[in-house]
Amino acid sequence: MHKNIDIKNLDLKGIYQLMISGVSPRPIAFVGTQDQNGNDNLAPFSYFNAFGSNPPIIGFSPANSGRTGKKKDTLINIQNTNQFSISMINYHMVEQVSLASCEYDPGIDEFVKSGFSKKKSTLISPPCVDESHFIMECKLYDIINLGGKPGSGNLILGEILCFHVSENIFNTNGSIDPFKLDPISRLGNNYYSRSKNGIFEVHKPRHNGIGFDALPKAVLESKKLSGNEIAKLAGSKHVPEIDSDYCNLDDLENENLIDKIKVSLSEMDMDTAWQAVLRLIK
Repeated sequence: MHKNIDIKNLDLKGIYQLMISGVSPRPIAFVGTQDQNGNDNLAPFSYFNAFGSNPPIIGFSPANSGRTGKKKDTLINIQNTNQFSISMINYHMVEQVSLASCEYDPGIDEFVKSGFSKKKSTLISPPCVDESHFIMECKLYDIINLGGKPGSGNLILGEILCFHVSENIFNTNGSIDPFKLDPISRLGNNYYSRSKNGIFEVHKPRHNGIGFDALPKAVLESKKLSGNEIAKLAGSKHVPEIDSDYCNLDDLENENLIDKIKVSLSEMDMDTAWQAVLRLIK
């Protein structure tokens, strides 16, 4: 038995939540663009797929703000420059990708905020994400306005000009190994899916995170902390003050503090993690 839900009885948020929960899992386009002044922008979009091979066409749809109707920076940049890159997301990038989805002001470089390395494109100006295993350089094919209202989509179709594929993800027969590609897809709410493992949650920051550029060098250069773990710290709203209630951390050596940070982040104990970070840089 099905529950009938008439669109007329739903608000915009209700329609959106039903769509992203039911139309899933969806691949994620991590789109790199530049504005007319050469400032880089990076943002993820899960209304995304491939639509043909001759010419090779991919499409994604950045929706207008449901609150203000304002266009996304990605859309504006592509309208002005006709170019963009798409870097496919793997599991080891996912927390950083969530951080990149924050609504930073135009001119803020999400590559820097989310801690990704820029890979220079060969045929277009916008850079790609070097940590991605599968990258496409694209030129604009068409933009289809899907309503022009708050929450309306803008279907951007791009023609692929060039692929960059990591040599590490090929099988011995020359085909891409899906286990090595380790792709991530989007479901409803905070849920994602790891193709080789199943469903998990990533909690998007409810604010603009401080970013990788606000974290101490000792954290960024630690070989024990992964990009996903560091991104949890970078997603914080602000850097807290040292709290004397955590004086048990005062006598720990740096390596032990790093271990404490790692364990605390795995348990989502952000208070302890940050107190260990603050003692690391004293």
